[in-house]
Amino acid sequence: METIKIQINHTEPLTLKKIATILHDEIGEINDLSLEDIEEYFTFLSTNLLPNETFISVITFEIPELVLREKNLEEIIISYLNSLNALDSIISITKVNDTYFQKKSTEYYQEIIDLEMDMRNVLTYIITYDKRRINKELFKDFGIKIAEDLESDKIKQNHENGFFYILFKDYKSFLDIEPLNQKDINNLLLNPTITSFEDFKTKLPTKILETRHLDFLASIKDSFKQLDNIRNSIMHIHSLSNSEMRNYEKHMNDTDMDKSLKTKINDFWNNENELLKEETFIKLAQVEIENIFKEIDDNKDSDYVSENDIVNAMLDDDYQDLEAFQNDILEYIDDEINVLNYTITNENYQQLNTLIESLWNNNED
Repeated sequence: METIKIQINHTEPLTLKKIATILHDEIGEINDLSLEDIEEYFTFLSTNLLPNETFISVITFEIPELVLREKNLEEIIISYLNSLNALDSIISITKVNDTYFQKKSTEYYQEIIDLEMDMRNVLTYIITYDKRRINKELFKDFGIKIAEDLESDKIKQNHENGFFYILFKDYKSFLDIEPLNQKDINNLLLNPTITSFEDFKTKLPTKILETRHLDFLASIKDSFKQLDNIRNSIMHIHSLSNSEMRNYEKHMNDTDMDKSLKTKINDFWNNENELLKEETFIKLAQVEIENIFKEIDDNKDSDYVSENDIVNAMLDDDYQDLEAFQNDILEYIDDEINVLNYTITNENYQQLNTLIESLWNNNED
């Protein structure tokens, strides 16, 4: 059951039978509904005389699912309101509430919220990658105005960041170039390596440092602009036009011509993980190995008991053989530290074994 609320400005009395008959003509016969059945759908909430001698009536009507057998609900509602508006006594009809539209909009908005959260995740990574902090100075640099105090305890306590406080349209600001002065422009024009406009664009100083990150942001810029229009329509309770609906489907679903925004964001993470997986694993493993030796060194003259069995075995002098120690550490690294299941190469093992041997010898000394 969906409920529609309308406000009608009219010049003559409106009767329940008159407004119900029009809906009966639309859906009664095909759904085997009597006029009395349909009269039950309607409720007059108010009727008031205006200073210009016309009336305003506020009416609700409910449409059950059974009327959806031949038409979709949106078509039925619009068709009925058009027929009602055709009466000579009707000056205007305004739909002021529509639970069908609410549910439809909520579904779209939930999808957009999920996408926006994914985008905040990416931007947080990109900004941190560029060794910047997410604070009011950052947004000032990018020309983004926000009303909230980004240093407030509320934000810190909720483990949020400034991207929760910018507008949807502000995402495009991260593609902007740094402001150029006359000297910058002259240097670019005199650069002998610039032979085309494309060369010129690649030399412009950007606020995001990594080219692959800029390429990703550029690839989604137009899609976010289109979704911003749809998001605004939903937030302001507008009906969605056919073009907005097509744009929504285009950017939210994969097609033969292009990938959806969700897929592009997933591709971003897959590309980052693939590009950085080896050096990330090696660094994580090196840090953990160094931590193991530091823990051993810091506690070798005490009764300390570690959560790491390798540390305890080393403190108890159970390892007399370097190779056995190396094998145990590398097995531990693969089980506990290699959280993304990176395929460790022989060269990686050799590199880590060299580090372990060096630290082992230092520890022996």
